[in-house]
Amino acid sequence: MKRITSIGLLIMLALASALGQNTKNYTPVNMYMMNPLLINPGYAGSKDSWSMTGMYGRSWVGMPHAGNMMTLTGHTPLKGGKVALGFLVSNNSFGVNRNTNAYLYYAYRINVGTGKIGLGLRAGGNNYARELSRAEFMNSADPVIQDESRFFPNFGAGAFWYTDEFYLGISLPDFFFPPEGSGAFDASPANYSYTFTGGYLFRISDNFKIKPSTLISFNPNAPVFYQASTSFIFLDDMIWLGASYKPNGLVGIAEFQVTSWLRLGYAYEFPMGDLSGFTTGSHEFLIRYVSTFELRAVNPGYFW
Repeated sequence: MKRITSIGLLIMLALASALGQNTKNYTPVNMYMMNPLLINPGYAGSKDSWSMTGMYGRSWVGMPHAGNMMTLTGHTPLKGGKVALGFLVSNNSFGVNRNTNAYLYYAYRINVGTGKIGLGLRAGGNNYARELSRAEFMNSADPVIQDESRFFPNFGAGAFWYTDEFYLGISLPDFFFPPEGSGAFDASPANYSYTFTGGYLFRISDNFKIKPSTLISFNPNAPVFYQASTSFIFLDDMIWLGASYKPNGLVGIAEFQVTSWLRLGYAYEFPMGDLSGFTTGSHEFLIRYVSTFELRAVNPGYFW
């Protein structure tokens, strides 16, 4: 059993290292299209109302020390609508690695035709912890096997352009990255992850719409990461059923606009390839509250 646990930990550490080259410090989620604040500070205030979103995820259920994700975001425009503020707190664990992030957001919004462009910044910090004491080793008394934790300030920037028909976004979620064996910052532009998002709404009828969207993350030192999604919208925008494809998985997504102020979402990632024999899949849950007292967006739920 210890041998299986050790092999599982090695596999997850290797996968976490590979994924980390592209995701860096922001929280990777399958329902990215319903919480762009995780990726792009320019999104802040886009609902023209106070909004909060909570997300919880369990990755690769059934594998020892599999990952989990918890995040809470909130944002609102200020009086006048030009300036918006927001926040993000998240905690992600994977194997023996744990990242805790906290950010504050500022966005300035400009009217462009029938839409708006939000230019945003975020500032905060990341705490990186490696909890080797949770792993099983043949010689746990080895002085090399020690827990470590480091905190670093961080910054991000982005632009988000949206109308009631489409959205486009580009962002650099983080400027600083975890150190490699030292306490120094890694702030080389060669390690930046340039993240692009986009989506369009096809109105087939009043009760049926199709919304494709995509996320692409480019890092000069890593393979391009992408996720392509399509949602089918029924019953006066109340039920959303869709799917996503990414290089390492296939995801099914269901969302429900329960009321004008409450939205629920669930995503299931099917195990594929070598992982299919070790896990029953990954789960992700979303709940979002939007204050209806100030809601002014024309189509507040299609893209964000």
